[in-house]
Amino acid sequence: SGSLGLGISAAAGMALSAKISGDAYRVYTIVGDGESEEGQVWEAAMFANQYKLDNIIAFVDCNGYQIDGAVEDVMNPHPVDEKFRAFGWFAQVIDGHDFEAIDNAVAEAEKSGKPSVIICKTVKGKGVSFMENNYSWHGKAPKDDEYAIAEKELRDAWIKAAEDVKNG
Repeated sequence: SGSLGLGISAAAGMALSAKISGDAYRVYTIVGDGESEEGQVWEAAMFANQYKLDNIIAFVDCNGYQIDGAVEDVMNPHPVDEKFRAFGWFAQVIDGHDFEAIDNAVAEAEKSGKPSVIICKTVKGKGVSFMENNYSWHGKAPKDDEYAIAEKELRDAWIKAAEDVKNG
């Protein structure tokens, strides 16, 4: 989306467009917890509440890290859910790795009658041993050997997850 904060701002504009034109679509956007340190995110939140944009759902990926380190050490944005509530949004906090929790949260958001935010608690780099909770991977690609390890670890995790689902 370009500079931090532009995604939610563009989404709010799209949601307003739907309201003005009488269209029934919803707009979804993703914001990082580090990105939520930007003032433009909060201007968009205020805008969405002001114009009663109940057709926007923002997902905030709260993994605790940004390009410069832990968000608490750089510019602590927490508690993100309370900040969105203060701006008039319906806010929920979920396990961002739980697909059922995501589905349920979206259903609740759609019924809320307000702009909605789903705070997704996640693990940065989840499933890749050398990337988990390591902010240095924020903006770089793995080398070929690292990629092979990551691919194997993720493939093995998906196979295990599929077996767990199959076995109940």
